[in-house]
Amino acid sequence: MKPEVRRMLALGLAGFGAFLLVFSPLMRAVVAPRLLKAQADRATISRMYARSATFYDPSTARLRTGPVVLTRALNSDGSAGTGERAVWIQFSSLTTLEGDRIGYNELRLGIDRRSGAILDCCGAYVDGDSAVRAQGLIFRWPFGAARRAYDYFDALTKRSLPITYAGTEQISGVTVYRYTQHVPAAQVASADVPVPGRLMGLDAGRSYRVTRWSQEDRTLWVEPESGVIVKSEENLRQSFRTADGVERLVALSADLRTPDEEVAVNLGEAYGYTSWITTARVRLPIGSGVVGLAALVTAGVLLLRRRPPSVSALAEDQQEIPRRELADPR
Repeated sequence: MKPEVRRMLALGLAGFGAFLLVFSPLMRAVVAPRLLKAQADRATISRMYARSATFYDPSTARLRTGPVVLTRALNSDGSAGTGERAVWIQFSSLTTLEGDRIGYNELRLGIDRRSGAILDCCGAYVDGDSAVRAQGLIFRWPFGAARRAYDYFDALTKRSLPITYAGTEQISGVTVYRYTQHVPAAQVASADVPVPGRLMGLDAGRSYRVTRWSQEDRTLWVEPESGVIVKSEENLRQSFRTADGVERLVALSADLRTPDEEVAVNLGEAYGYTSWITTARVRLPIGSGVVGLAALVTAGVLLLRRRPPSVSALAEDQQEIPRRELADPR
């Protein structure tokens, strides 16, 4: 290799190696956090079950007891999403296992794809009400969730309340943070039809107009690196109150739980994120550092490599040998 070419190659390798060594810590501290985003497009269905719930059936004007299921269908509005935000629409339906509907909730919200925080944008609404100002978290936690309280939006009562860090646990060998929230009773609706007085300890010969009130104790288990909600428990209680504000009847009592198969799916989603996080924060920085160091070493070897003696130099050495030493000895 010609000396000029070797020198040019060495300088190029040195520059490339220096760039990688500088870029390596920057990738972990600056680049990796910018690459960590929740997926914008989603189309998922999740379920929670209560083995034995009590609920008011308006079709029969009776209280019923039995298992119920809360089904949540989450879909994205790709046209409203960007590189920084996702817009998701969630339909929640509480039914019996036979499909009889007990309750329904619908919302459309935009969230920051890094922090998971609700954004005031994109035609947001909760149960058709666009005046609701949702704040805090709802679908997920931020990447690198902290052991502290967050604001969490309760869609039934349409308000944001603190959800508190309550401990660290293991689910299937995965470390998760447990958060708890108490949602005090708040009016959520008026009854569609009057409720018989006999169910409420009132005049059995007449029916009464009532309002529905909802309260809840919520527990969520979050994989902290990915921000994915792995498991949920919702102890939901709703009651009917008459015009005097007195609670007359428990209209719904259900302890909803995420089934094991859903937990496994959520753990799989969390693993997908944590694997990428490890690549972005560990594997890529280490790999770029190793390649950068190798490039610098190679550049040094090329620059320090001694130039082999040329043919002309050998000829000059031979010319300096005395003629008498070259003569044929006798």
